[in-house]
Amino acid sequence: LAQVAASQLQPRPQPRPRPLARAHPARASAPGGDRTPLGLVALMESGASSGGHGDEERPQYANKLELMLTLVGYAVGLGNIWRFPHLAYTYGGGAFLVPYFLALVLLGLPLFMLELGLGQMLRQGTLGVWNHMGLPRLRGVGVAATLCTFFVSLYYNVILAWTLYYIARTLGALFSGSELPWADLGGDSGHPCPATALVVPEGMASLPTLFDPATGLFNASHLADFWCPSTGVPRANALVPAGFERILVTPSECPGASAVDFWQNEVLQQSSGIDVLGGVQWGMFGAFTGAWVLVYLCVYNGVATSGKVVYVTATLPYVALVVFFFRAITLPNALTGAKFFVQPDWSLLLNGTVWIRAVTQIFYSLGVGFGSLIAFASYGGKHSKFLGDATKVSLINCGTSVFAGFVVFPILGYLAHELSEHNPCVRSDNLDGLSSVGLSGTGLAFIAFPIAIARMPGGFFWAMLFFLMLLCLGIDSQFAMVESVVTVLSDAGIGRGMSRPQLSGVVCVVSYLLGLIFVTRGGIYWFELMDSYSCVVAMFFVTGMECFGVGWFNRSAWLGFKHRVKEWTGQTLDWKHTVSWKFVCPTLLIVVVAVSLNTWDIMGATTSKPFPEGKGYLPAWSVGVGWTIGLLPLLAAFVVGLVPHGNEEAEFGAAGPLSAENQNREAEVAEKGPGPAKNGDLDVADSNPTVVTPGSGAAGGVLCSEASHEDGVVAVV
Repeated sequence: LAQVAASQLQPRPQPRPRPLARAHPARASAPGGDRTPLGLVALMESGASSGGHGDEERPQYANKLELMLTLVGYAVGLGNIWRFPHLAYTYGGGAFLVPYFLALVLLGLPLFMLELGLGQMLRQGTLGVWNHMGLPRLRGVGVAATLCTFFVSLYYNVILAWTLYYIARTLGALFSGSELPWADLGGDSGHPCPATALVVPEGMASLPTLFDPATGLFNASHLADFWCPSTGVPRANALVPAGFERILVTPSECPGASAVDFWQNEVLQQSSGIDVLGGVQWGMFGAFTGAWVLVYLCVYNGVATSGKVVYVTATLPYVALVVFFFRAITLPNALTGAKFFVQPDWSLLLNGTVWIRAVTQIFYSLGVGFGSLIAFASYGGKHSKFLGDATKVSLINCGTSVFAGFVVFPILGYLAHELSEHNPCVRSDNLDGLSSVGLSGTGLAFIAFPIAIARMPGGFFWAMLFFLMLLCLGIDSQFAMVESVVTVLSDAGIGRGMSRPQLSGVVCVVSYLLGLIFVTRGGIYWFELMDSYSCVVAMFFVTGMECFGVGWFNRSAWLGFKHRVKEWTGQTLDWKHTVSWKFVCPTLLIVVVAVSLNTWDIMGATTSKPFPEGKGYLPAWSVGVGWTIGLLPLLAAFVVGLVPHGNEEAEFGAAGPLSAENQNREAEVAEKGPGPAKNGDLDVADSNPTVVTPGSGAAGGVLCSEASHEDGVVAVV
C-alpha cells in the first residue's frame, strides 16, 4: 500500500529528516506504553546483526586465529603440567582419567560452550551479559566471577616470579662457570649434606658393611634389611616400629636434599608459619616486580597487544613439551614412570575425593566460572561457531594434560632411578618413594623436575627450556585474568576518563601492591591459603547461576539466546544443550558445592607444626581468613542483587526485542500472515523500508516518509 501511494503522489522536496526518536535494541515499548511493532523489531535486529551491540566501540581480535590461540593459551596453563600429573600420581594413575573425562563431558565442555556463547552473542563481559539478558539483579554473579579472577591473579603471578628467579639463577650460574645452583650440596660445593634418617633391625647399625665409608651411601646388598614406611622415606622424628632402630648417616651426595634446600632456604627463605612474615625476600621482590611488568606489557592495550603475544606464548610450550617428550622416553627407567601413569588403581574410584578433585581440575584447567571466557568471546567475531570452538579448545586442553603426563612420569621414573642409589626407601621400580620429595604443585615444578634436570647431561639447556616453558604457560593465563578484570571495569564505566593503557596500568599496580605479601618469608603460606580458599565455592556458584539464569530464571532469555545463536552462527541449540544446561550441570554443581562446604579446615591448621619440624604453623584464625576470602565473592553477589537495577539494556528479557512475546508474535505472523498494516508499522520486505503514518491527501490520505537505519538505530519521521 505504501509503495502504491508513493508512486501516485509527488511529494514536495523535503530536507533530510531529523531523527525524532532513537530506537535502542533494549527498548521494547514506544512512548505511551505501546509494544514495539514486529517490523521495527526485525529492523533493529537486522541493524544489530550488521554491526550493532557496540562492535564499533568494542575492540576485536584481528582474526579468528588470535581468539583461538588466546583461548588455548588461557586454558592450557601450569595446571596441565603440575596439577594434573600430581592428581594422577595421587589418585590411581590411569584410573583418574575416568572421572577426569566424565567431568569434561558432563560439566567442563557444556559450561565452556555456554560462556563462549554468552560473550559472543551479547558482546559484553561477565558483568554486562546479565543486563542484556534482562536479569540485572544477577549482575552480582559477574561481580563474584571478577572477584574470584582478581584473587587468583594476585597469587598466580608469584609463580611467574619464582620461574623468573630460577631463570636468573640459572643464567648466573651459566655465565659464572659453576653448576646449577640446586645441583648438589655435597661433593665440592663446600656445603655438607644433611643427615639422612634410616631404619634398620636392632643390632645391624654397627655392621661395617651396611654403608660405604667413602660415600656414606648404603650397601645395595642390604637393601632388603631396611624398614620403609608405606609411602615416602623415614622422617627423623617419626615413630620407629618395634624391633627396629633409627640411625643417621651423612652421605657425600644428596641431589634430592639439595633441590629442597634451594627451594626452601634460598628461593622462599621460609619462615616458621603464616603468622611470621619475616621481611621481604629481595631476590623474589625483584622477580615479582619483573613479572608484573611483563604482564602489563601484554595487556596494556587490550586485545590489540595480547592478541599478538599469544602467537609466541601459546605455541612455544608445545615445542618445549615435544622436545622434553623425546628426551624423557630415552632416559633410564622411563618405562617405569610411564607404566605408573597408565596403570589404573580402580579401587580409588570408590573414594569420593577422587571425583571432586577431577571436577575441580577441569574447572581450573578450562577456566570456566572466572568470567575470562565470556570476555574473550565478546572480542571475537559474532558469527564464529562457538560450539565447535569450545569443543576444539577443550580437547586440546585435556589432550595436553594427558600428553604432559607422558612427559612428566618418564622423568619421574628417571628421578626414582637416580635417588634409589641414595636412599633404600626410594625404589627404581616404583614411584611411591618420591612422595617425600614433594610432587604437589610447586614441589613438582621447583623440586622434582630440577632434581632430574640437574642429573641430565646438558642440564643448563634443559633447565632454561623447562622454565621458559613454565613462563609461557603461566603468563598466558595471568594476562588473560588481568584482561578479564580490566574488561569488566571498562564495561561498568569505571575509569571512564582513562585510556585502556592507563586503566590496565592501574589494575596492574594495585594487584602488584596487594601481592607483595607473597614475596615475604611467610609468603608461601599466604600463597597456599589463597590457592586453597579463594575459589573453593565461587567458581561453582558462578557457573551454576549462569545455567539457572539462561535456562530457568527468564524464559525470554533462553528463547532470545537460542534465536540469536541460530541467526548469527547458523547453529541450533538442540535438546542435548537444553538437558545439559537446564538439568545436568545445575544438579552436579549443587552436589559439588555441598561437598566443597563439607570441609572447614582445608589446609589442616589444627595439626600444623612450625617449619622446619612441620610444613609450617597455621593458627586457627587462618581458617577464618581463608573462608572469608572464599565466601566474599558470594557475599558481593548477594549485595549487588539487592540493589535495584533497571533493564534499559535488555535484549533477551521481558523488555527486550528478542523477548518471548516478540518471539511468539513472529511465530504467529509466520503462520497466519502479517494481516493489515497498522499505524507506524515498518514494511521491511523492501530494501528501502517505509513508515505508514497518518497524513492528508486525495489518494487515501497516506503520506510515505522514509525511515533509515544504521547500526541498529532507526530514525522515524
